[in-house]
Amino acid sequence: MALLALTAGALYALPSRTTSVARVSFAGGTVRAEIVRDEAAHARGLSGRDSLPPDSGMLFVFPIVDSYTIWMKAMRFPIDIFWIREGKVVDLEERISAPAPGTRESELLRYHADVPADIILETNAGYAAAHGIHIGDAVEIAYGAEKFFSATAGRELGEVSADASPSPATSAPSGTEYTIEALRAHLAAGSGFMVGPGVAAGSGYKKFSISYRSGTFTVSGVMNVPMGMVPAGGFPVLILNHGLISPDIYFSGRGSKREQDFFTRHGYITIHPDYRGLASSSPNTAVHHDFYVGYSEDASNLVDALKKARLPYADTDRIGMWGHSMGGGISVRVMTLRHDLKAFILFAPISADVEDNFYELTPEEMDYLHATYGPADAEIYKKISPLTYFNRVATPVQIHHGTADTAVPIDFSEKIYATLRQYDKEVEYYTYAGEEHEFIEAWSLAAERSLQFFDKYVKRVE
Repeated sequence: MALLALTAGALYALPSRTTSVARVSFAGGTVRAEIVRDEAAHARGLSGRDSLPPDSGMLFVFPIVDSYTIWMKAMRFPIDIFWIREGKVVDLEERISAPAPGTRESELLRYHADVPADIILETNAGYAAAHGIHIGDAVEIAYGAEKFFSATAGRELGEVSADASPSPATSAPSGTEYTIEALRAHLAAGSGFMVGPGVAAGSGYKKFSISYRSGTFTVSGVMNVPMGMVPAGGFPVLILNHGLISPDIYFSGRGSKREQDFFTRHGYITIHPDYRGLASSSPNTAVHHDFYVGYSEDASNLVDALKKARLPYADTDRIGMWGHSMGGGISVRVMTLRHDLKAFILFAPISADVEDNFYELTPEEMDYLHATYGPADAEIYKKISPLTYFNRVATPVQIHHGTADTAVPIDFSEKIYATLRQYDKEVEYYTYAGEEHEFIEAWSLAAERSLQFFDKYVKRVE
């Protein structure tokens, strides 16, 4: 595995000791980490190896705090990456997949921390989840018989090796982590699906609180389960993605209560994720516009977490997804990433072209985005936009939009529909004359059309 410094003058260095293994201790476990010492080992990293032994890893130590990026050149197995500074995990990437054979260097994804660090640890994929390690956790590193780094003692690295050499100055373009290709490399990062106590009962169903792991985040939500006899294989499942709601007024399950009730009464388990930063979920650490990619990861990771949970009453071979407004945009991104869902329904979705969604931003916000990611029509926006990847959609789609919608322009749905049709994808599109963003007057008709669509493709009713 190759590791690249983003700052031209940064030097790569290691403690001038003779031992090549450090003990990296977290509250939940300890890793025996090989320390790479010279330039050749630094460039080689873990590339070319078939595996790591359990509870082992590789440790990179730098003389200064800076932004460092990793790529998966010649890697053969997935890993977790921990960026460490001042005795704490300051960033974390889980379950990074090895590239497909034959991937060109120019196509390799780069992974970098959101905050600077001076130590990086690589372990087998799943180590963070298995040992309950999160961003902010304390780390203690012992080298030989001496402790040279801990959360309380600070950094005691000794002398810097005299043969330290400059690291390559390479950086991924800003926003690369939000591209569809980057997200495809991070699939299957959900785990730890937990069903809490029942919180309410509706007409013919029970409501439960739920939580699961989405990468480094814990995400809360609600789940409705139909009462009565469980069908062979379990009830089909619908994931309902709500629209944009201020955290100040949001509560768990808000934004799709009507849909939860309707679809559950018609024989579906419905799960409504709250997303990171909302309700009882982990705080959202994003410090700027992320194009709703974080929320999209939460929706996608819910699928993986649910499958791993193996609930006896849920048929995870029959999952569909619904989304309204921003939640529709989240669903659109997921349908370009996953082929294991059976159908998608979009109610007044935001645009699948990310630049269209800048229409509500202030001039100051626009200036920030253009300064950070590039001017209008920059290539990075196309790579972030699901619209660019509609040729990969493999799931039937149904779209609904009111002609009097003043919150989300109907043109956004028109573009989604036209582009899917351009690629000969299976798509239905309904407009509702005079209907606004919330589908008040048209709800009964839109709900019935949605039910028929989900019944056909998810429940598989002939």
